[in-house]
Amino acid sequence: MVMMYDDTVAVVENRPLTGGHFLLSVHSPRQAQATRPGQFAMVRLMNRSDVLLRRPMSIYDVAPAKSKAGGVASASRLRPPLQIIQLLYKIVGRGTRLMADLEPGDKVGLIAPLGHGFFPEEYLPEAQDADEVVHVAGGIGIAALLLPAKDLARAGIRQRLFFGGRTRDDLVALDEFKPLVSGMVLATENGSRGHQGYITKPLEEFLRRNPSKKYLLMVCGPWAMLDATVKLAKKYGHRCLLSMENRMGCGVGVCLGCCIRVDGTGHGAYQRVCTEGPVFWAERVIWEAENISKT
Repeated sequence: MVMMYDDTVAVVENRPLTGGHFLLSVHSPRQAQATRPGQFAMVRLMNRSDVLLRRPMSIYDVAPAKSKAGGVASASRLRPPLQIIQLLYKIVGRGTRLMADLEPGDKVGLIAPLGHGFFPEEYLPEAQDADEVVHVAGGIGIAALLLPAKDLARAGIRQRLFFGGRTRDDLVALDEFKPLVSGMVLATENGSRGHQGYITKPLEEFLRRNPSKKYLLMVCGPWAMLDATVKLAKKYGHRCLLSMENRMGCGVGVCLGCCIRVDGTGHGAYQRVCTEGPVFWAERVIWEAENISKT
């Protein structure tokens, strides 16, 4: 059972990164301690009647609180309690533009943790049987992959990252992934860093060059990238876990606005990204373009 909480929490930091990206840290111990990899939060801006709906955002990381001196604020330095939830986001509209103005001490409403994420008990046997886990991220999709990458690193499983964006400024969080992966391949549409074009091109070259290897792909990004990656996984015979995105009204499974088509009949042919997902095995998803926004 997923334990979620609806809390009003305080902003600790709202750090600007490159390309309109921000890393928002909020103090919420019980939500941080309940978070599992691949889950998300619904964020509400307080006292903003013109922004009605909460914004769904992947939980990028969870961390201990820091003392005023910069160290961990805990009596136990070996296992400090988790107290901070971090959300990696990019300014794309009015809601995220207002989020960028948040300052330490401001309050936000947070429902978290939500969703069925990258839960190790469901994929770890596949990861242990693979030669390598290959993370594939597009743009802000990188936010869903750090926590599972940390879990895999603790389990001693070899990993690699393929990460694409429009420009070099979209390639955030690289420093956090470097100690977790054995290799990193980057791509930008304008050629400002790494391969010029989509990340699926070097991904296919990598899979083609290693036909005898077995990989588990863990993927998050825009619809077109998900679709292309799933086709590559099928073509080269690898299993694939997807963190799906869709427009969400409530985030808790009530409004049914985020349903996607999956294998099944009747009501079982549709599942909610916010509750049965956001993480699905690729072979379960029916790839009908009209069901999920490509933006």
